[in-house]
Amino acid sequence: MKIKEILFNETDYSCALCGERQVKSLTEHHIDGKNNEYDNRIILCHNCHHRVTNKKGITKIEVKARKKSLIKKTLTQYGVSALKLAYRNEFGVVATPLLLYHLVGMGYMKKKEEIEGYGDNNKDYIEVEARYVVTPKGRKLHDKWLR
Repeated sequence: MKIKEILFNETDYSCALCGERQVKSLTEHHIDGKNNEYDNRIILCHNCHHRVTNKKGITKIEVKARKKSLIKKTLTQYGVSALKLAYRNEFGVVATPLLLYHLVGMGYMKKKEEIEGYGDNNKDYIEVEARYVVTPKGRKLHDKWLR
């Protein structure tokens, strides 16, 4: 999924600050300069974008606080917990790939190895898990937004 799609999905196609839903009035705002990474961009309506850019009633602190909550929403509670745990643990974390697929796709974690095991005593199916570690990009995200 492209970053622009992620940004619009995380705000439900509305302004992150005021909730304006007219797609034609929505734009991307770079929080800190021209850095084009996901965590530096947020969807704002033209009015809120103008107010932030011209320092007219919406502070950078407010924008960053909103982005932090949107990051946690987008990464999911399980994803944030896995990222934090893997950050502290050099070994990483073991999880079902489906639960961390979005973090891998965004470049914040990578799969180190696949771990296979039988799901129950009947051996009817194989449950696959994998060990994931945090990437340098994931470490930057953690240090900036998840501490």
